[in-house]
Amino acid sequence: MTNFIKAQKQKFLKIFMTIEKVIKDLGLKIKNNKRGRPKKFKLSHIIACFVYKVKNRINSFRELEYKINEDEEFRKVIGIEKSPDHSYFSKWAKMIEEEYIEAIARILVREIDPKTRVCAIDSTPLRSSRGDREAGVGRCVSLGFYNGYKLHVLATVEDEVIPIVWWLTCANIHDSKAVELLYEAKIFGPDVILADAGYDCTKWFDVADRLGIKFVAGINKRNTKDFNNVKNILRAQNIEFLRSKEGQRVYKQRIKIERLFGKLKGEYNLEQVRLRGFRTYKRHVDWIMVTYLIELYIQKIENCKFSFKYAWNNL
Repeated sequence: MTNFIKAQKQKFLKIFMTIEKVIKDLGLKIKNNKRGRPKKFKLSHIIACFVYKVKNRINSFRELEYKINEDEEFRKVIGIEKSPDHSYFSKWAKMIEEEYIEAIARILVREIDPKTRVCAIDSTPLRSSRGDREAGVGRCVSLGFYNGYKLHVLATVEDEVIPIVWWLTCANIHDSKAVELLYEAKIFGPDVILADAGYDCTKWFDVADRLGIKFVAGINKRNTKDFNNVKNILRAQNIEFLRSKEGQRVYKQRIKIERLFGKLKGEYNLEQVRLRGFRTYKRHVDWIMVTYLIELYIQKIENCKFSFKYAWNNL
């Protein structure tokens, strides 16, 4: 048990140091008021607590406050005497998520510095509470009809599978309507983006062509009655490419993003059926993705080989 505590302490120390580095790069801090008592907690303390929430599968800020007060080792690692109040967590969570979380993710991706020449885009279903009025009704192969949301992710797949852009929508939003991800992808300069048949539509090919990106999508047989008589030139070229040996070799890499979803759901509890409300689910997803990037960055600086193995299989 003692060795386990030491290992956990060392792990969170690395996470905390990474968080402080990111905050320094952003030039962020919690400003003290001119009057009254100085702030007890730094921004790095708050973010570290949110990462702790993800790693320990904690569902609410009240539970987070309780767990941190019970965990003396964690408090010592990040340098606080007691946990912030749950209302304090709620206040800063809203501010960080609205203003800084996207920038934090960008810095982590920049520090990881993955190869972005070949990327893949896909979505995964996320079921929510039955009483969630903000959720939509979607349909997927594995679940059939379900109530919840859908996470769209653009990730590198050449060597390491690193999520670089993600977008949460209601479950009733079809994959083909998430074309804005292509514009965000352009920032990272991919040469090729791979996708499944759900993205095989004229709009995606046209937008990718304007952005100078080669878009490769699986063939949607419902939209293609005659493979030899496709009106859109870009879709016709895509079919020819997929039939070639080079196209088949490149397209095989798309499956890696499916393994990423499996890891995020299995190890990080990405799908949380107890959650209710779009904002609440988005908060859950965003902090999981940031935590995953933080751990990938730590692996990178320690020269650890990328792996889809769960943490408990690496012991």
